[in-house]
Amino acid sequence: MRWLNECSAAETYEICHRLVDDDLTSELLTRLREIQLHRNQLLVEAVRRQVRGTDADAAFRALAELQESDPRLMAELLVLPQVGCWAVDCLRRLRDGEDPDLGYLVSFSAGAALRAGRRPPLRPGAFVPGLGTFAESGLVPIPTLHAQADGLGLAVRLDAVDPYLAGFGRRGEADPVWWQRELGRAWQVLCERHHYAAGTIAAVFTTLVPLEGRDRARPASATSGWAYGAIALSPPPDPVAFAESLVHEVWHLVLGAVEDMVELTGPDDGRRWYAPWRSDPRPLGALLQGCFANFAITAFWRAERHANPPVERHASPAVERAEAEFAYRRAITFEALTRASGSEGLTGPGEVLVNGLLGRLGEWLHEPVPASAERRAAELRDGHRARWRSANPGFSI
Repeated sequence: MRWLNECSAAETYEICHRLVDDDLTSELLTRLREIQLHRNQLLVEAVRRQVRGTDADAAFRALAELQESDPRLMAELLVLPQVGCWAVDCLRRLRDGEDPDLGYLVSFSAGAALRAGRRPPLRPGAFVPGLGTFAESGLVPIPTLHAQADGLGLAVRLDAVDPYLAGFGRRGEADPVWWQRELGRAWQVLCERHHYAAGTIAAVFTTLVPLEGRDRARPASATSGWAYGAIALSPPPDPVAFAESLVHEVWHLVLGAVEDMVELTGPDDGRRWYAPWRSDPRPLGALLQGCFANFAITAFWRAERHANPPVERHASPAVERAEAEFAYRRAITFEALTRASGSEGLTGPGEVLVNGLLGRLGEWLHEPVPASAERRAAELRDGHRARWRSANPGFSI
């Protein structure tokens, strides 16, 4: 569903060319953020229209007044990832004949007034969505993590308490000291070796939701199309894995925001597809999402394999890891993009995106990698296919 007036045909094709060419300019990223803000405003207004005459009327009026007096503050607050999640949950409950969570709105409105320098009726201990907890001395904010490297800064909230950011999975430890240290190390990797990706992450990533870490070797990560800017992540095992997860999830967020502007696939026709990174058959739109994120991961490992000086390359476990990851990711992403290209379910802009990514990956397929990396990639591909066939009888690859 698109949330602004339709883009012109030229604009939609230009956006897809930019996605292919790693040309996510600050202007385009700003526009994506504005679209998410506008979408959240529409969702909140849809809730307001369905709950008129309730105790929430005063909260809606207060927000409307703040929108008039301090639109910059309201833009900052309404684009918070939990706002979209809350509004969608309210609309779902109303559709199903259930009571929406209007108390959350009241707290959000009071927090906005507090940020504007007013004195809302908040009791000590009250949770203020996106901001923190109210105490007698004022607002105790949600921890903010900061990272700085190579002239580029990052600031994200560490939010382990908001109920509308709970849909990603079981919450994990929210130790700000640990997350601050590890984020700083990952940010150093990104800024030194992936500066373009770091700039995109700095523009999109606003909220870190810590997840329970069951397997440190394989951290879990997730995003939601309704929670722009939020990344849920379990503790990564090392800075490179942390950096990879951020690239992976931010590219999901970017394409999700683009899909609010541009239709990349036609209506769901019921067909389901094999995605070499998933255990379940996927609709075409979800397959395309995975392709885009895995293309970014492939580019990440392509840069990592050249990160060490040539004299160190043959003896470095880090390079061996990068070579194998690059070989694996380029193979499975090319395979999935080829499947999407032949689906006959892409729109014109979707074809531009898919065929453009195929073109770039086609060039990378000719880059030599060690035989050991190719063998490892083949083992991973074959193992996933075998598990997928066993888990999905009746589906073909």
